Amino acid sequence: MNAYSTAAALTALAVATAAFAAPTQEQLSLKSRSNAAPNSYQQYADSAVSRPDSGAGASSDAASCKLKHEGAKKSAASAAFAATAAQDGTVEVALAGLAFRKSRNEEVRQFAARMVQDYAQSNDRLESLVKCEALHLPTELDSQHKASIETLDAKSGSAFDAAYLQHIAEKHSKAVALFESASRSGDPDVAAFARKGLSMLQEHQELTHNLRVAIGPTVASTR
Repeated sequence: MNAYSTAAALTALAVATAAFAAPTQEQLSLKSRSNAAPNSYQQYADSAVSRPDSGAGASSDAASCKLKHEGAKKSAASAAFAATAAQDGTVEVALAGLAFRKSRNEEVRQFAARMVQDYAQSNDRLESLVKCEALHLPTELDSQHKASIETLDAKSGSAFDAAYLQHIAEKHSKAVALFESASRSGDPDVAAFARKGLSMLQEHQELTHNLRVAIGPTVASTR
């Protein structure tokens, strides 16, 4: 978990985590819902979970990137952003794997499945960006990201659920600021990746908020 050389490694990690006690596709399938505003985490999850990006769109982005950046010099800002996005993605998939193993709450486990799915797609886009920009990712997680995994790994059950969702809420607030800044990058491919990532992060924030509200009484009763 401490090393990776390219964004492809992140995608492989996502696949491996998904295979580890992940819900089946049938369990994750969406039910038809009205357009009424959701009043619980589950209602929001049913209406928002599992909205994969268009494969054609991803292919188009990659082709466009190759055309625009052939022979171009890599940007230090782009490299820094990609490195942070890669490390954040690795940690979120790793923590989702912990949720499959440690949480006894089915809604938390479904949320973790959503995280794996979304970050697998995001990592695919990041891999394309890294290749066409000729960027180099770090070979190890930094101490802060390692600590996030170690802290959550020490917990289980409701204590894990509370800490996991708090982590998501805090990290995604920081990530939103980072991706908002990157979405204004002068590099059109970095900006495009950041805009898609920003939309994903904002959906995660809303899911996390609703889930924390939904399981709050259960978590509180275990303290």
